[in-house]
Amino acid sequence: MNTNDLGRRDFLKYGLISSFLILSGCSTSQNKLVVRGVPNSFPNEFINSLSSSWDFVPIKDIASKKFPYNDALQKKTDLLVLNDGWISTLPFASLNEIKAKKIRDNFSDQANSFLEGLGENYQNRIFPLAVSPWVILFRNEDSLDLKNKNSWEVVFSDRLTNQIVFPNSPHLLISIAKKIGFGNDFSRIKSQAKLFDDRNALNWVVSGRANAAVLPLFSCVDNLIEDPRLSILLPQEGSPLNWTVLSSPSSSTETFPSDWFDLLWGPTYSRHILRKGFLPPTVFSTLRRQKINIPQRYESIFLPEESVWNECWSLPLLSLEDKKNMALIWNNS
Repeated sequence: MNTNDLGRRDFLKYGLISSFLILSGCSTSQNKLVVRGVPNSFPNEFINSLSSSWDFVPIKDIASKKFPYNDALQKKTDLLVLNDGWISTLPFASLNEIKAKKIRDNFSDQANSFLEGLGENYQNRIFPLAVSPWVILFRNEDSLDLKNKNSWEVVFSDRLTNQIVFPNSPHLLISIAKKIGFGNDFSRIKSQAKLFDDRNALNWVVSGRANAAVLPLFSCVDNLIEDPRLSILLPQEGSPLNWTVLSSPSSSTETFPSDWFDLLWGPTYSRHILRKGFLPPTVFSTLRRQKINIPQRYESIFLPEESVWNECWSLPLLSLEDKKNMALIWNNS
């Protein structure tokens, strides 16, 4: 069986379902429960599994708003899905505590470490839904004569000088630099950069205008399956993790749907989200015992060895002031 064809069928199937749900959720009934989020920033299977008592309402024009998720707090919202980079923009007092002890007891060490990094104000108000590692995406890797091909050191290969699209995130890049022993010397990373761009990194590589990019795995999976020129690396030193989380606005009186997650994190759900570049926040060894079938070409990335996964790390929550200070450190290095 051709795994590329299988991937295309899966993507079409779930993409069509998701598109239908998004369109049908644009207007929501007052009697229905509402979950809001940015489409394509989390597993479609999450939306597909919603019961008929829920409506999904997409958050639009995120790039044009400084605090796009805050608007959702002013509207009927029972659950809010967001990326971990936006958590600090939500006033913690505007969120309900999510206890769900039975589910939290099954969280992985990575999920618990992520929650600890949020601090006491947020850790009980944020609920991890899925996680995706940052990876290095290459175009025509075989022609690049890359060195240290299993390590972050690969980004310093001569053929990648001025050819890598890095995320526009000093926090993330500083964490990578420290992981590979560069301390506060970021000049080598900057010398390899073609530009710093979060939103268009994939397009730069696919179009051939850049040889590589650092981006979350989930954001490039579709292209990776479809385009044989593309390949990815999850470095042996581990990688930063990109978390998709849930929050419950304090304006909602709805009980957190704990029973729902027994279905969401079962083998069927796990299989589908793994093929989309996400992992559930459950115990990693349990996930491996489910023997989920993944195309062999991607297995070491989509379901990495536990030794590599344990080296991955979550970025601690920063205040707006902390972010400004980190940007100054980055810019002055």
